[in-house]
Amino acid sequence: MKLADLEYCGTTSYFIKLFLDKKYSLPYRVLDAVFAHFMRFLDDERSMPVIWHQSLLAFVERYKNELEKKDKEQLLRLLDNQKHYLVTPEIRRELRSSANRGEKPTDMSICSPVSVITKPIEEDRWNVPEVPMEED
Repeated sequence: MKLADLEYCGTTSYFIKLFLDKKYSLPYRVLDAVFAHFMRFLDDERSMPVIWHQSLLAFVERYKNELEKKDKEQLLRLLDNQKHYLVTPEIRRELRSSANRGEKPTDMSICSPVSVITKPIEEDRWNVPEVPMEED
C-alpha cells in the first residue's frame, strides 16, 4: 500500500510488479490503493514505460475478479490514454473476460462437473492380481 502511494518512478513499478507476482491474498483497501496508483496516470501526458504496463498487467491478471465493474471501466479508459502495442491488448482481454467483485465467475471451466461420485471406492488390499513372470 505504501508503494502505491509513492511518487512514480520506474523502480516503484518494478517493486509493485514483484509484489503482485507473488499472488498474495490482498485486502480490498490495498487493491483499491493499487488501483488508485494506476488511475493517477489517466490524464498524464507522458508515455509510460514498459515496466509500468507490465505492472498494470500483473495487477489485472492476478486481481481482475476482485475489481468492481466501474473500476474496470475506468481502467479501460486509462488504456485509451496509455498504450503499449503488446501489453495493452492483453490487459483489455483480461478485463473483459473476468467477473466483477462479488459476482461468481461464469467461466464454464470453473463450474462443477455434472456427475460427482460420492460412493467411496472399496478395494481389497489382499486380493492382488497375478503378475506374469518372465519365465512364463
